[in-house]
Amino acid sequence: MKKIINIFGGEMKLEIETARLIIRPPSIEEFDEYWEMNNDPEAKKYTGGVIKLSYDETLAIRKKVCDRFESSDSKVFSVIEKSTGMYIGYCGFKYCELLNGTEICYGYNRSAWGKGYGQEAAMATLPYAFETLKLKILVSAVNPKNIASERILRKIDMQYDGQIEWKEQGLVNKYSLTSDKYFNLAADAN
Repeated sequence: MKKIINIFGGEMKLEIETARLIIRPPSIEEFDEYWEMNNDPEAKKYTGGVIKLSYDETLAIRKKVCDRFESSDSKVFSVIEKSTGMYIGYCGFKYCELLNGTEICYGYNRSAWGKGYGQEAAMATLPYAFETLKLKILVSAVNPKNIASERILRKIDMQYDGQIEWKEQGLVNKYSLTSDKYFNLAADAN
C-alpha cells in the first residue's frame, strides 16, 4: 500500500493506492456510477435502500459532498478500479449517532462483488483512520444476513461486540477495533 499526495491545480489531495485500487476523495465525474450503485436494490439491500431523491437532487447533494470533502468530518472515499479507471464504490469513515462513534462504511457496485475489493479497500484505509484521524476506536454494524460484509469486518480484525437494535434492520451485529489493537497488529506485521 502506498499513500500518495497528489497536487491538483495547487490543491493537495490524498490518494491511497493498493495493488488493484485507487482510494481517493469523491469526484463529481463519477456520479453516474455512484447513481447506478445507489439505485440498485440488491447493492443497497443492507445500506439504507435505494435513493429516493431524483437524479438532479442527488447530483446537487453529491456536488456539495465532493466540494466539502476536505473540510468535512466524514471521510468517505471513492474506490476506483485501477485496471479500468471506473468508480466501483466507496469506503471510509463517518460518525454514526446510533453507534456513538466513527463507523467504517463501504458499499460497492455489483460488478465489483466477489473480487476482494471490499477487504482490500477497508484494510488500506485503516492507517488513515488511526494514524491520520487519530481515532481511538472504530465501530461498525452489519446485518447478520450480509455475510460478505461481516467477513470483511472479521478480516480487518474487528471484534464482535454483540447485537444492537438498528432502525429498519432489526438486530444487527456490532463490531469494533481499538487503536491499541490496530497498532499492536501493525507492529506484529512488521
